[in-house]
Amino acid sequence: MTNLISQSAVPAASRPTAARPPWPPTWVLKVVMAVTGLMFAGFLLFHMAGNLKVYLGPEEFNHYAEWLRTLFNPLMPGQSFLWVFRIVMLTAFVVHIYSGSTLFVRGRRARGSHRRKAMPVTRWSVRSMLMTGAIIACFVVFHLLDMTIGRTAASTQGFTKGDAYGNLVASFERPAVALFYALTMLLIAIHLGHGLWSVVNDLGATGHRTRQVGLLLAGVVAIVVAVGNMTIPIAVQMGWVA
Repeated sequence: MTNLISQSAVPAASRPTAARPPWPPTWVLKVVMAVTGLMFAGFLLFHMAGNLKVYLGPEEFNHYAEWLRTLFNPLMPGQSFLWVFRIVMLTAFVVHIYSGSTLFVRGRRARGSHRRKAMPVTRWSVRSMLMTGAIIACFVVFHLLDMTIGRTAASTQGFTKGDAYGNLVASFERPAVALFYALTMLLIAIHLGHGLWSVVNDLGATGHRTRQVGLLLAGVVAIVVAVGNMTIPIAVQMGWVA
């Protein structure tokens, strides 16, 4: 009773106010990261499988590229579906970056001046997510300018619209571009592996077996995507694809 009286005697302006919860809520940002991360993982697997068609020769690879451009014709005429897909993926890309950056800033603020002085090597991927994500974003821009748009600053002088096979080979015949692509695939493996493992946690998986299976799948998907894509610039440099 005494406490109630003493609290009511304190002017309202002097009472400590509860901090407003952040907006968007942290759990919403984590779910958004998980959902968009799964979208990117699925796209990377599909894209890697399509890229491997380069080993079947120019006719098969260019036919596959044309099939992508005219998918769902005539229901969606021209390249309608492709543009819808691009808009959806671009939106997911922007939202993913915003959510990740916001979570990173909130985590830093929550820790304050306290910093962990040492972290096991196995946890390095956690600390590197922002760095690898930034490099991957730069790679995506370069890759689109190089292989899709054909801007001179990124692509070769002989870029030919519609010749996906020729553009790919010409691009990877440049040693610097081939090395950049291969190294970026390693960073994607690190980012994708930890990202998929985070999806298991963010979507609420608590069982030990489920978490172990999730960790295994995350590692397998990351390695398959990275190794599958890395073989292509190596094959071009070795002259196996020309």
